[in-house]
This record gives sequence, structure tokens and C-alpha cells, in this order.
Amino acid sequence: MFTLQQIYKSYSDKTILENISFSLHSGEVIALVGENGAGKTTLLQIMLGHAQPDSGVVTVNGEVVGYIPQESKFSGAIQDCFDLAKGWCVDYALSAVGLSAKSKNTPVNKLSGGQRTRLALARVLAHDPVPTILLLDEPTNNLDNEGLAWLEDFICTFQGGIVLASHDRSFINRVATKVVELKNGSLKQYGGNYDFYVQQRQIEYQAALDKYEQTQADKKRLKKVIASHSEKGQHIHKHIKRSDNDKFQRDFFRNRVARKTGQRTKALTSQLERIEHVEKPEFAKMYKITLDTKSATNKRLASLCGVSKSYDSHSVMQNVSLEIRGDDRIHLTGLNGSGKTTLLKIAAKLVRSDAGEVIWADKLRIGYFAQDASGVDLALSGYDNLQKTGSLPGDIYRQARSMGLGTDDLKKMPNELSRGQQAKLAFAKLLLSHNDLLILDEPTNHLDIPTKERIEEALRDYTGALLVVSHDLYFVDAIGVNRTITTQRESNPSQQIVANKKAPQK
Repeated sequence: MFTLQQIYKSYSDKTILENISFSLHSGEVIALVGENGAGKTTLLQIMLGHAQPDSGVVTVNGEVVGYIPQESKFSGAIQDCFDLAKGWCVDYALSAVGLSAKSKNTPVNKLSGGQRTRLALARVLAHDPVPTILLLDEPTNNLDNEGLAWLEDFICTFQGGIVLASHDRSFINRVATKVVELKNGSLKQYGGNYDFYVQQRQIEYQAALDKYEQTQADKKRLKKVIASHSEKGQHIHKHIKRSDNDKFQRDFFRNRVARKTGQRTKALTSQLERIEHVEKPEFAKMYKITLDTKSATNKRLASLCGVSKSYDSHSVMQNVSLEIRGDDRIHLTGLNGSGKTTLLKIAAKLVRSDAGEVIWADKLRIGYFAQDASGVDLALSGYDNLQKTGSLPGDIYRQARSMGLGTDDLKKMPNELSRGQQAKLAFAKLLLSHNDLLILDEPTNHLDIPTKERIEEALRDYTGALLVVSHDLYFVDAIGVNRTITTQRESNPSQQIVANKKAPQK
């Protein structure tokens, strides 16, 4: 068992972790969720022993901890990634992650994103002794459906304990035994998967909202009673008279009324001050994202007929046809290397096809979101990037806030932002452009769950067409996809698009 007890951590007088306590047992898969910058990576580094808490106790209890970062930077061949690991340990690890068929002389840059993720895991498993605790930081990024299925099976059969920092809600649903949320430096634990966590979080939010509204109603009622009582006392004090014009008796009664009124007002004011101060629940403060476009029609926006594309001597796609209409919400799926990104770039007018014909509607406005947030100009500040859309300053700041980017973030250059913040900036830029067709390539990579939820809400209300590549099935389901197209690798180039079906009606 691995335990954390009352962990505190601050950087530059800013508290990142406050009174964090939890334990991890063999067989448990804990999903660690929270906004970008909430401190998840710091917590993992403390668990790994690479960072020290300001106070608190980390108890390893004989566990061996292995860590797989978001991005593992390898160079050379596969065998060069294992340092001084024993040969049999390397063979065991490569077999455990399904890479035993690959030659150890294979250059790492020839591996797919999913294979590099497996290699990073193999590097950890090659340690002697083998880790009994695994810390996985966003392991599902860049994995195709095949890679996700493999990783799910690996996690579910791993005998030790796992902490999984992830924004992939569908994946969390399938593998997690517990969800812990890191927010404002504090940790909350929820037994069960992501859906259970969402359900409990909504119950907590509604309870907090009810409490807030009740306290506001109680305060309003007491203030009204105090004002009414004070006004009544002032009226009596002012208009009290004696029929015999006895000024002494009149003043006596006035003073008695004033004294009683003051005592009552003081008691009511004290009662008002004793009412607990309750903050308005945070969800109510979130900014709504809007996507402006014309109403959806069945008008043909783009048509790809018999399109082929090669890079050097490598054929990426052959004889691909696709039609996009104004009311389409298309999910393009397939294994890594099957040409999905190339197809998106051709549809977005960013890449020319080698053969075939591509026809676009007149005055078609296309918004494109790349996996690497390449729509951001690295030579301009965040604000200047958004200003290039021609938007007014008020709209720029509003959309930036909707993505969780503050004024200080907009003053920075893109390379000063985290990958998640860069993705938010690229999406904010897309939101400020009025497009008839949005083409999105893995738009939720590196985004935290609250931002994903806001984007999903915006895309549900968006009336233009969507063409989306995403392995985030939770996201795909939330935005209301009505067509699914599956691409196939070059092994069957004569018909690369092998499935084109309507999504089931809900």
C-alpha cells in the first residue's frame, strides 16, 4: 500500500497542494482529474520522489514506483532506450507491451505514437525489480482505437496499483475503480468510474446551490424585517402624542419605544450576522462559449472525388471520395497512419491532392484545428493572435475567459504557455472566426475536462457542419455526430474509406 498523509506544497507563495491524503492499494486504478495547472503533475512527482512536499508524509511501504510522463523523448533505436537494463528484463518488457515482434534496431522515429507510448511503458517495466505502482500521466494522448484497447487491457490485468492522470472520460469510465478530483489545492475522492463521479458532483453542486439560495433568502428576509421594524419604530417615535400635552410623559414613551426598537433591531442584526457565509457554487460562474454561423442547411459544402495523396514514395491515400453537407456532423475514425489528418487538411484547403477533384462551395468559410495547435502564430502574443480574427477587444477577452485564459495569459507568447493553454488559445482563435465548416483534428488533446465540457456545449449549439477526428468517444457522443466514416490503411488502397454510416438516433 502506498499512502500520502497531509501533503502540502507551495511554489512562490502559491499553495498548489493543501492537506492531501489518500492511499493506493494493489488492484486499484485511481483516475486523477482536474483542470490544467491544478497540480496533478506536481502530485505525481511527489509520489515518484522527484519532488519533496513542504510538509506531510509519503509512505512507500516497499512498493516500487514507475512513471510514464506525458511525452517521452527517445532517440536512436529501441534498444538505446533501456539504458543499463538487463537483456532478459528488456525482452520481458517488450513482450509485455506487445513490441516483441519489432527489431531492437528499429529507429524510434519510425514508431507510431501508440508504439512510442508502449515503448515508454516497456522502459519502466524493464526495471529490476518490476514496478508495483504505475503513475501514468495522460497515457491516452495520440493513441488510436487499437492502442486504447491494448492499454485498457494492460491496465485491467496489471496486478499492482495505478494512478492515471487523464482527461479521457470514456477511458476513465472503462478502467477506473476510483476518481479523485484535485481542485483549488484540495483532493476529493469518489468511489466508482467517471459517470459516477459526474453524478455525485452534480448532486454536490445542487446541494451547494440550494444552500446558497437558502442563505440568500434568509438574509433578504431578515434585512426586510429589520428595515420594517426600524421604520415602524421611527414612525411611532415621530408621531407619538399625549392628549394632555404632557411633554414629560411623551418623551418618556418615545424613549421607551426607541429602547425597545433598538434592542429588537440589535437582536435581528446579530441573527443576520450569525448566518453562515456561503459562496455561490463555482459552476455558476463559468463563461459560456458561443459559435456564430448561419443556420444549418443541406447545401453541399465540399466534395472530394477520387482523391489520392503520397509523400515521397509513400502513398497515404488512394481513390478517396467524401461529400460534406451543411447539416453534417461527421466523425472520421481509423487506425493511426490511415490518412485521417491528410484527408482533413485536403478538405481544409491546407494540402493539395495529387489526383482527383476537390470542389468547395462559393464563399465557404472553414475553421481548422490542428492536433499541435499550429494555427497559433508563435511570433505574436496570445492577445495579438486573437486580434488577427478582427474581433473587438470585449469579444476577445470574453472568449478567452470561456476557455480559461486570463488577461495575464493573453500577454504571454505562445511558447510561454503550457501545451494545454496553447490548445485553448488555438480554439479561442477558432471560436472568434465565423465559419460554415469546422474541421477538428483531435481537438480535446491536452484540454482539461471543464474546458472540454464547455466546448461540447458550444458545438451542440453550433449550426454549421463538423468534420472531426477524435479518439475521445465521450466528446464524439456529446457533440451529436450523425455520420461515422472509417478509414483503412494503405494495405487496401482501392477503397480506403470502408464504412460510411449514420450514427444511431438517440
